[in-house]
Amino acid sequence: MGKRQKEHRKKVEARNGRINEEKKIYEKRQREFIMDLIKKEKEKGAFENNTLINPNIDPIIEGPSF
Repeated sequence: MGKRQKEHRKKVEARNGRINEEKKIYEKRQREFIMDLIKKEKEKGAFENNTLINPNIDPIIEGPSF
């Protein structure tokens, strides 16, 4: 393995490390944003008194009949 190849691999590893860190930061911010939205909606009362619309519906499974 030549010197250029080693240097290239180091650069690629560094770039991939930066990309992974940015991805983690983005996902963390996304989770925080969603949790904030849920918190605000709960404060408004959006998740209170939820009623199910006809919970006793049996699923109809259709398939080939033999």
